[in-house]
Amino acid sequence: MHADPEIRALTWRCRRGMRELDQLLLGFLNQHFETLETPEKQAFLRLLDMQDPEIFGFLVRGITPEDHGIAAIVHTVLNRTDTSAVHT
Repeated sequence: MHADPEIRALTWRCRRGMRELDQLLLGFLNQHFETLETPEKQAFLRLLDMQDPEIFGFLVRGITPEDHGIAAIVHTVLNRTDTSAVHT
């Protein structure tokens, strides 16, 4: 378990109940979140506030978010996380 309470809380927020989303979001959180700049962290938090079907559309189906900050963090998540194990 991570020592930082913020990361522990985010870990629970990243657990969406969909295997594909869990892999992408938790992988990104564990490997890259702490290296993000504040605006990127804020965009990631806004992404986590969205409903699962929307997040799934962005991360797995390739739908482009209208919000430019969300679009940028989706791009970052997909480029920095191993997506080879994610099957649709």
